[in-house]
Amino acid sequence: MAKPTYLIRHLGPTVLAADPAPLDLEDEPLATLLLLGTVSAGQPIEAVEDPETIDIPEDLARRASFALRVRGDSMTEDGIEDGDLILVAQRPHAENGATVVALINGGEVTLKRLYVEAEGIRLQPANPEMAPLTYPHAAVEVLGVVSAVLHNRR
Repeated sequence: MAKPTYLIRHLGPTVLAADPAPLDLEDEPLATLLLLGTVSAGQPIEAVEDPETIDIPEDLARRASFALRVRGDSMTEDGIEDGDLILVAQRPHAENGATVVALINGGEVTLKRLYVEAEGIRLQPANPEMAPLTYPHAAVEVLGVVSAVLHNRR
């Protein structure tokens, strides 16, 4: 069975690189990374770990703590599509505008851009058809910042 080809997009504070480069895994040294389950790019979903592992290029694995599969279309303008894998650097804080995995009220997770504002936390989708989610400061915990997106093109 042939290995999948991944298109890699590296994240900056708010947007992805314009043109992802295909990556042939046959020529890359690989490392194993924990794939913890699914995150919603839409309304928050229950945080349930369903761990497995994936092999990714070593240079990407060094910048990530874990991976998650994306479900939903709230981040399409940032090039994050339903079914993509995101690589996440685990950290409790993020800059405004960073794309984060956020835990809401200790039980649900979502993938959005983070904005800390005086009145609370705004989790902003990258899809103009979707409204931002707002919460009190104490309700949102940053689990990590997205460092790369893998588009699996078999």
